[in-house]
Amino acid sequence: MSAYILGLKRFEYKLLSVLNLITEKKFMRSIVLSLTQLGDSITPLVLVMFFSMRESTRTIALTLAAAHFCTNIPVQMIKNMVARPRPYQTYSNICNKGPALKDYSFPSGHTTSAFTTATTLAYYMPGASLLLYGLAAIVGLTRMLLGVHYPTDVLIGSLIGTLIPIILLSLIP
Repeated sequence: MSAYILGLKRFEYKLLSVLNLITEKKFMRSIVLSLTQLGDSITPLVLVMFFSMRESTRTIALTLAAAHFCTNIPVQMIKNMVARPRPYQTYSNICNKGPALKDYSFPSGHTTSAFTTATTLAYYMPGASLLLYGLAAIVGLTRMLLGVHYPTDVLIGSLIGTLIPIILLSLIP
């Protein structure tokens, strides 16, 4: 293993060891668990239903649904190809502070979902971009705080969740 990869693994371990301690307090853990749900599959589903209600926003609903479909497929394929165990499965001092998870760590699906939603909605509502991307970044942070993702999982999830919707949106006439 190269020195670069070993250095990256050490950095990720040290960062996660510190972040994971933040959720030791029940109050903090409850806040983090609430915020992380913004990256769950329910959020875009609710948004798609909301934007489907009015004729004037149906394009947003369809684009959001298509963007999530287009990002979910590569995320699931990469998860199964890379098969990276989650941090709490690899390091004894990092605890899973959320629900038990059955799939692999890389890339972060919650982060991908949050950035897919942010990128798609920011296209239609540019004035809300800072808020949308801020919330997406918070979702990525919560995944690390909970001990379920490495920083590189979150980074690649954010890239997938940003780049694929940008490509999709560029195809809209």
